[in-house]
Amino acid sequence: MDAELAVIASSAATTIVNLMATDAWGQVKHKVGALWRSFRPEQADVVESDLDRVRLEITGADEAIALAISREWESRLLRLLAADSAVVVELSRVIAELRQISAGAQARGGDVRQSAKASGQSTVIQIGGDGCAVPKPCSWSDLVLYARRSCLSVLSICPWSGCSAG
Repeated sequence: MDAELAVIASSAATTIVNLMATDAWGQVKHKVGALWRSFRPEQADVVESDLDRVRLEITGADEAIALAISREWESRLLRLLAADSAVVVELSRVIAELRQISAGAQARGGDVRQSAKASGQSTVIQIGGDGCAVPKPCSWSDLVLYARRSCLSVLSICPWSGCSAG
């Protein structure tokens, strides 16, 4: 196999697997399915089913499982690339589009997953978005005032980068 094809397959597989557990999942499935429909239409339904299966596996998987899934897709992509030289251009285009989607998700903060358990008389407060319920700009006095009004304890670290409170 050509080393260039191996690099393309590896990079594409990593991008696909990394996006499987994000909100971009539907676009990943659509674009990868369309790639197979263009070059191996008889395999497209199986590929899409496998993407669904892997999506369930990757959610909550540890690093070893994610790596195994990535290698599985790298192998599939490499075989597709080796069978038809036109796949290189199309796969490169698809991966560029998926990376733009990924960059957009990261710019917006990406996925947020929170989990908490309160017991006894305790209270759990979880905040998404920028990580603080105090309106920006944040100062130490703003945090203390908010905490007192909300009956919360104040941590000495503000979640905003460059915040004067921390």
